[in-house]
Amino acid sequence: MNYWGNTPKFAVSFLRAMFGPAASKENDWAFDYLPKVDRNYSWIQIWDNMYRGSVKGLFAFGMNGVMIGPDSKKNIEALKKADWLVVGEIYPDETSEFWKSPGITPEEMKGIQTTVYRLPCAGFAEKDGSFTNSARWLQWKNAALPPPGDCRLDQAIVAQIFLKVRELYQKEGGKFPDPILKLAWPYGDPHNPSLSEVAKEINGKALADVTDPATKLVTKAGQQLPSFAWLRDDGSTSCGNWIYSGSWTEAGPQLARRGTEDPSGLGIYPNWAWSWPVNRRVLYNRASCDVEGKPWDPSRRQVWWNESVQKWTGHDVPDFKPDSNPKEHLGPFIMNPEGVGRLFMPIGAVADGPFPEHYEPIESPVANLLHPNQSNNPVVEKLKTPLDKYGTVAEGFNIICTTYRLTEHYHYWTKNNPANVELVPEPFVEVPAELADEVGIRGGEKVKVTSARGEIIAKAMVTRRIKPMMIDGKKTYQIGIPIHWGYRGIAEDEGRTAHTPTNLLSPTVVDPNAFTPEFKGFLVKLERV
Repeated sequence: MNYWGNTPKFAVSFLRAMFGPAASKENDWAFDYLPKVDRNYSWIQIWDNMYRGSVKGLFAFGMNGVMIGPDSKKNIEALKKADWLVVGEIYPDETSEFWKSPGITPEEMKGIQTTVYRLPCAGFAEKDGSFTNSARWLQWKNAALPPPGDCRLDQAIVAQIFLKVRELYQKEGGKFPDPILKLAWPYGDPHNPSLSEVAKEINGKALADVTDPATKLVTKAGQQLPSFAWLRDDGSTSCGNWIYSGSWTEAGPQLARRGTEDPSGLGIYPNWAWSWPVNRRVLYNRASCDVEGKPWDPSRRQVWWNESVQKWTGHDVPDFKPDSNPKEHLGPFIMNPEGVGRLFMPIGAVADGPFPEHYEPIESPVANLLHPNQSNNPVVEKLKTPLDKYGTVAEGFNIICTTYRLTEHYHYWTKNNPANVELVPEPFVEVPAELADEVGIRGGEKVKVTSARGEIIAKAMVTRRIKPMMIDGKKTYQIGIPIHWGYRGIAEDEGRTAHTPTNLLSPTVVDPNAFTPEFKGFLVKLERV
């Protein structure tokens, strides 16, 4: 059993949701309308391409690209080269005012030609919609109050941009206008689609009467689909994303449920919100049972084989073919062709491998104890512009630095909120007590942290929370810096605290598979100011 066999049903239903009646069997369901991935569009690559001049503009909605990093200086330099920047935010931020970053002179500001459009958006409390957490729970929320003044909802801004672009294609044509002109836009108010309409569209509906062959139940044309099991590859169903099918059914918004009962006692809470897919709370839960379908731990059972009804049942939705008798010996990992877990990857599935391996970060104070001659990943991507610099211990960068968030702040915008700023008003560098003694630093004194890419100045917070590590017989120190502060927001310590983003320090090194930046471990120097 392998669930990817249902891909045609998922794909055709998705294309029908995207292009409506313009997607037909005769034109391969408008597959050619979809843009194709022709290069790397990861975060690092987008900014690198902007720095090199091939990306001319950026829409930044609720995303502070200068602060998120890594290598904030390179991101600022990239924005200087852009033709335009559109920022949708609730506060002015470092990205929308990148030309005000520390070190840019008034004369240099005059030479920056980037046109910046700053749009006032609604905050999270001023709009409805859903949150999806790391447990895959979709939780619907209502708006607490309307947006103030001229602020607008995200979807209203996006809708206006799309409708204007489509209007231009209608007037002027183009090389391939069909994907724009024939995109489905079936909303009650096309200028401000409601997110409930979008959520229903993502869930999917029947475009013709659809019958379940097992139960003979019928979902009528126009009705919401109960789950992805109803998707078809003949064009009779539409669905924006198959994993969310079942989240908004004819019974209403399942993701808005607030049932607190938990019969399992395991924290499953099956009636609280909705978990993708099909409200399943634990993926691959068949693996919680032995080959006979009996729970390995009867006191914490999730699902099990019910011999009397010849089906899998339990406190959770079984992640398995429901009528597959354990005697058939189907593996529990149904998304892998072999049905079992993997200790190694097939050749070609990842850029490195096939076995898991430990590598040191590109910037590390120690050699890889497993294989010192190849300390870091040989296929990791290191970008090669003049701003992509990497430090070594030989150059004096001998302290590990990591970055993190604080409980009192949320990313980069609570520094605009007086209550949060009162709790933690300024940036700091968390320094182990032993390292502070060696360098001669006392709590509250200013320190300078320098990497190969930049430097920041902040007060030291001497702590015993971070302790030295013994690695290969050598004492190795680590310091920590919160990420929240920059050159925008309430400045409680104006004139005494540098406004430099923490990610000025971090490197642009990219994981070769997920293209995730390696900016949680790098090398720095630490000194008193």
